[in-house]
Amino acid sequence: MTAPKPIILAIQNDETDAPHLVGRWLEELGFEIRTLRAYAGENVPTQVPEDIVALIPLGGHMNATEDHLHPWLAPERALLKDAIDRDIPIFAICLGTQLLAVAGGGKVERAAIGEVGIYSIFGVNEPDSIFTLNSELTVAQWHEDQVVELPVGATLLASSELCQNQIYRLGTKSYGVQFHPEIDLSVIKWWEAEADNAFLDSGKSSIQEEFAEAEADLIRTWKPIVQRWGQEVLAGR
Repeated sequence: MTAPKPIILAIQNDETDAPHLVGRWLEELGFEIRTLRAYAGENVPTQVPEDIVALIPLGGHMNATEDHLHPWLAPERALLKDAIDRDIPIFAICLGTQLLAVAGGGKVERAAIGEVGIYSIFGVNEPDSIFTLNSELTVAQWHEDQVVELPVGATLLASSELCQNQIYRLGTKSYGVQFHPEIDLSVIKWWEAEADNAFLDSGKSSIQEEFAEAEADLIRTWKPIVQRWGQEVLAGR
């Protein structure tokens, strides 16, 4: 009998931001990606289910504390707090990293200048087993809010010129990233067609050309990093 695949729960906060490339890269390692469509009203548990080995809270256009507009955010933060307390691995993306920060006692605010497009980040503090940041790395950004206070016990790993908290580590295998390793050009086209405040306030008419030029480099950079995280999750089971 074939052993069941380890399951990662991806919490989708916006119709336009699915696990996409990150999900595919982790499936290549043997994971099952179970997507919980919170934006569509699917129930978000406040504790990590027993069959789940890791969490991926995804991006979205909303603020991390807009509970009155998006009622699933409060249980999602509770779910992340349970994972923090139990040291269950998390790979949090954009809004997800902001939700993780608030769940862990940090703080999120509107950025003075948002980031939409292709930017560079640079490593800070000590080396990390997942994020080897010996030089500047290219990332795809799309955000107007940012983490201004890290969660309790977190270690900052990377910053950018406009956003201090680009990557942080929490616990042994949990990470928050402010950027979007999961997207490709098809997602960018969708986001521009469904323009949110981050894009409208960016002053840009399109980022498709700059993204297309960087897309191959983004995949070469972030696929092995995401898969290193996945391998550590597998090793810790």
